[in-house]
Amino acid sequence: MNSTGKNGSMKLEISPGKITVAILASAFASIASAADAIPVTVEPLGNLLVNRELRAPAVVISANRADLTSQVAALIDEVARDVGDQVNKGDLLIRLDGANARNALAQARALLVAIDAQIVEAVSRVAKAEELLQKAFISDEELIARQSSLAVLKANRTGQQIAISIAELELDRTRITAPFNADIVARQAQVGSYAQPGTVLMTLVQTDNIEIDVELDPRYSVNIPRVTGLRYISQGHEWPVSLLRLSNVVDISSRIVHARFRFTDASAPIGSSGQLVWNESTGLVPVALIVQRGNRFGVFIAENDKARFVIIPTAQEGRPAPVDLPSETLIVSRGHFRLQNGDALQITRE
Repeated sequence: MNSTGKNGSMKLEISPGKITVAILASAFASIASAADAIPVTVEPLGNLLVNRELRAPAVVISANRADLTSQVAALIDEVARDVGDQVNKGDLLIRLDGANARNALAQARALLVAIDAQIVEAVSRVAKAEELLQKAFISDEELIARQSSLAVLKANRTGQQIAISIAELELDRTRITAPFNADIVARQAQVGSYAQPGTVLMTLVQTDNIEIDVELDPRYSVNIPRVTGLRYISQGHEWPVSLLRLSNVVDISSRIVHARFRFTDASAPIGSSGQLVWNESTGLVPVALIVQRGNRFGVFIAENDKARFVIIPTAQEGRPAPVDLPSETLIVSRGHFRLQNGDALQITRE
């Protein structure tokens, strides 16, 4: 109760009983508030975002597929390897009749020997002419003529050396060898047939330089150098791959971007078709965290120990959705289905 002092000032007097009642009321209110709080678990948004798995059509190809042809006209004497064989670079595949090439080479070498003999004689004639000129026994014109003959012979020798190289090359071309490690996929050559220059005799597919050709949507191609989990999947099997080359050109007709990948370990069969699969960080909230309140979808966040419903305008039922919130925002990851906006929270951090 209130009373007035001697100097006219007011005194506030509170009885001990009233203080006790106030304290008890405050305690009961706190207990009631704690009892109403809903237990939930929260996690930072950055820990909860999911990656999106993307796919693009792909086919395994060889870097080289070669149709081997004859470069000389000759009979086919031998077909050393056949379809299905695996060959190494330099292995003999087809041998053509080399009799004409050997004869031409022998003739070219014989002509070189004859020219060399003529050059020896011409050198001697020039030396003799120089001695005779000093004694005035021959004219200057005779010396010049002999020097010219020697120069012609030396030029002929150079030409004959070229002829020998050509003959050696022609003989070498009667042996058709593998240009790289390969599988033989087709054979047209037949023993006894006459091969003309340009005739396709055998088809090889390189086996030690395999690539994956992928058709990418331009929307995703720009991120390919930075994505994770690149793999090629075909017929239930998968192989890890890495980016080899990425085109900067969008095909006008198909609106796709071509890219080439390589296998990082074992490789899929050449010619197989499948898909390139990768993971892309998209900032999507998992479906399990999205709830519906009224006709709107969203997530619950913890803010000052209370639940706040954040609407996601683009969210659709059963699909992850992007949310525009800082990565450190505390998202209610457990207990969110029973919440309403403004509910008190009893928070446990994951």
